[in-house]
Amino acid sequence: MTRERAQVRPYWHVDAKWVTGLLLIFVLSVTLIVQSLVQVTDEKTAVDALTLTLAISLSPGGLDDPTGPAIMRDKLQASPDKTIQIVPGLRWTVSEQEIAGLEPRQARLYMFRKLAVPIYQEGIQGFAKLADDPEMKASMLSGGAMFDVLTLKTHQTLQQILAILVIVCLALLVPLIFFSARFGRIGSPGCVLCVASFPGALILGILSTVNQSGASPANPATGSGETFNYIVGLVVLPMVRGIVVGFWIALAIGVGLVLVAVFGNLIWAIFRKKKTIQDST
Repeated sequence: MTRERAQVRPYWHVDAKWVTGLLLIFVLSVTLIVQSLVQVTDEKTAVDALTLTLAISLSPGGLDDPTGPAIMRDKLQASPDKTIQIVPGLRWTVSEQEIAGLEPRQARLYMFRKLAVPIYQEGIQGFAKLADDPEMKASMLSGGAMFDVLTLKTHQTLQQILAILVIVCLALLVPLIFFSARFGRIGSPGCVLCVASFPGALILGILSTVNQSGASPANPATGSGETFNYIVGLVVLPMVRGIVVGFWIALAIGVGLVLVAVFGNLIWAIFRKKKTIQDST
């Protein structure tokens, strides 16, 4: 009798499990979102995104239009040192050797990456540093706040937030497991993972299947709407397809833990039933 009483869980353990579980669902949901933002603001991903966005926005004839690179190559041929300043007043230069043999799209992306890198490193300040003209620099600083989004500073801040969130998740996971019973110590974390990751996995999964073809690759800038669609198709959707994997992995782990708990509990129940029959005979 004493042993049976000892095995009975205090009722408040159930309440504590639900409270910690709900808190963990919320914190874990935020953690998954922040992790996605950390992935998006990673240097390679962010610089590629900035490069494409700038190239699409500032290429009226499209990324594959040969007119611009052809004119640039003519200017390079006429330049004494085979180097030209792409925009007057902006320390944005290219040499003949740098774009030799490159296709129009490759040449554009190479040149715009020269702008994307300082923007990522220092935000609009890094971009403004390239300007020689004080008026141009002031104009950049006043109207370029959007360039402070995909930056190294943002990435580092998000990493710090993510570290704190991970610690909070672990701190909540310990009491969740403690207040659970038997295979619930496996199933409860699994349920939390499923609930926290399912909305993101569903929404991002649907978005990742979208076939964005709003603008022709040959002429994406025929209108602001088409340019926006082209940026979404080439920049945003690849990012979505990259970050949705994290949600799928979390969901798969959660489902796996729940299945282990269910089958483990089932096997344990069958084993106890057999043992009870054997003891009674």
